[in-house]
Amino acid sequence: MPDPRPAVPISKPLTSKPDRLESGKDIATYLGREVRTIQLWERSEGLPIHRHQHEKRSSVYAFRSELDAWRAARALSPDSLAPAPEPPDAPLLPQRRKTTILVIAVIGVIAIAAGLVSWKHYVSNSAGETLSSIVVLPFLDLSPQKGQEYFSDGLSEEIIDALSRVPNLRVVARTSAFAFKGKAADIRRIGQQLNVDAAMEGSVRKAADRIRITAQLNRVSDGYHLWSRTYDRQLSDVFAVQHEISQAIAAQLRAGDVPHRQPTRDLQAYDLYQEGLYVFNQHQPVTYNKAVERYRQAIARDPQFALAYAGLADTYAYMAENSFVAPREAMPKAKDAAARAVALDPDLAQAHTSLAIVRLDYEWDRDGGQTELRKALELDPGSGYIHH
Repeated sequence: MPDPRPAVPISKPLTSKPDRLESGKDIATYLGREVRTIQLWERSEGLPIHRHQHEKRSSVYAFRSELDAWRAARALSPDSLAPAPEPPDAPLLPQRRKTTILVIAVIGVIAIAAGLVSWKHYVSNSAGETLSSIVVLPFLDLSPQKGQEYFSDGLSEEIIDALSRVPNLRVVARTSAFAFKGKAADIRRIGQQLNVDAAMEGSVRKAADRIRITAQLNRVSDGYHLWSRTYDRQLSDVFAVQHEISQAIAAQLRAGDVPHRQPTRDLQAYDLYQEGLYVFNQHQPVTYNKAVERYRQAIARDPQFALAYAGLADTYAYMAENSFVAPREAMPKAKDAAARAVALDPDLAQAHTSLAIVRLDYEWDRDGGQTELRKALELDPGSGYIHH
C-alpha cells in the first residue's frame, strides 16, 4: 500500500548563519511567518527592523539577535506593550499654523469617513461569501528548548481531525497540509495550490505545565485576517483548548458544531501518544520501533486508551507493508491492537480504519475491509486518510 504519510522534516537551528538578515523575506522566513505579518508586527508590536538610507525604497534588514530578544520579550507578555509616554505640552502655535492644521484635520476626517464607507461596502460584499474549505498548517514550536515539535504537530493533527468531523466543511488532509511545514510560502499561493478558501496557522510554546497557543485564520483570496487569538492555559486544559480553537474556526466559517472528545484523562499517556505519532510519521525502521515503544508506554499508563491501540496497530501494519518485519509476525499484533481499539471505543474512526487495513492487506477479506472503512467514514466523513 502506498505511504500516505511522508516523513516530517525536522528543522535545524540557524546558529551557524550570519547574524544579519538582508531582506524582508529573509526576516519572515527566520520568524516562520509571511512578509505581511512581519510588516504588521513592525508597525504594531515594535519588531526591530532597520531600513537602508538610500535610493532603494523599502529596503530593510534585521539582526537575528535582536529578533530573538524581541520574540523572547513578546513571549513573556504578548498582549501588553508599554504605552508610549505622553508628549510634553506644546507651545502655543501661531494662528495661521493652527488654521492649516485644522484644514488638514478636516481632510483627514473626510478621508477616514470615505475609508469606512468603502470598508463597510467591502464587508457587506464579502459577508455573503461562503468559506467551505480550510487547510490547517503545521503549528510552529516556539518552546524555549525547541523540543516540543511532536506536541505542535500533534496539536495541528488534532485540529485537522476535529474540523474534519464538521459536516459540509472540506478539510485538507494531513499529508498535503504538512507538505508546507518549514516553508515560508504565501498564504494566497497555498490556497491556490490546495483549492481552499481559508488557511489556519499558529504556534505553540510549552514550558513545564503551561502552554501558550496562538492561532489565526486567514482568507486565502486576499490574505485578510479573519480571526486570531492567544490562549495561555495549564497543560491540563489542552483538550479544552483544542476544542475551543476548532469551534472558533468552525464558527468563523459558519460550519456548525465541532464534536468534542477527550481520548484519555492521563496527560502523560497523551504526551507519549503524540511522541509515538510524531516518530511514526517519519516512516523509518528505527522510528517505527520507537513508535511501538511510545504507544505501549501510553497504553501501560491508560489501558483504556483506544487511540493509542489504533496507533500501535497502524505501526505494526506499516512495518509489515514496508518489509521491515515479516507479515506473519507483525500483522497478528496489528489485528489484536485494532480489535482492542474497536472494543474500547466503537465510535473511534481510527480504530475501524486500523482494523480495515488488517482485513484488506493481511486477511484478504475485501468485504470485511470495506465494512470497516464505511463505518470509519460514517464516523469521520471528512478524513482524507480514510478516503485514501
